[in-house]
Amino acid sequence: MNASPSSPSSPPAASPTARMFAWYAARAPRERRLLLLAAMVLVGGGLVAVAEHLADERERLARSLPAARLAYLGMEQDSLGLATLRERPPAAATPLEALPDSIRAAANARAIEAEARVAGDRIEVSGHATLPALIDWLAALHAEQRLRPGRLELQSASADGRARFEAVFEVDSK
Repeated sequence: MNASPSSPSSPPAASPTARMFAWYAARAPRERRLLLLAAMVLVGGGLVAVAEHLADERERLARSLPAARLAYLGMEQDSLGLATLRERPPAAATPLEALPDSIRAAANARAIEAEARVAGDRIEVSGHATLPALIDWLAALHAEQRLRPGRLELQSASADGRARFEAVFEVDSK
């Protein structure tokens, strides 16, 4: 016959809390007071640490609130500007025959040597430029003229920092 867990021959299983109270009760009164004082010091120290942390966080948040408000106002203004831009009708597209002159003018404004010609429904451009000026020019052509580079070939920059490029632009009809 198996002994059940509650049989008198096996000791009762005490919970950890009951064992701790039994251990505490077995201490001398002086020891119990010292343990109680130590527990109070630990709890008090923890409360002080939490209170200091909360005060520091409150101060940090109070310092960052004006910057967050300014960022929010800036985002609101950007949102209004974007809505205004979306309401504006798109600019009329430049005729294909006038694009080479427009491309050369945009290149000259950025100190880029460029030659452009119409080849069917595309524009072929070749020239020399520094890489920052070339990137700025490509972005401007895309934004202002609705031109998108279909092919771009770059050769290494020379001693003066200018690279040779050849580009084929596709006219965006949208």
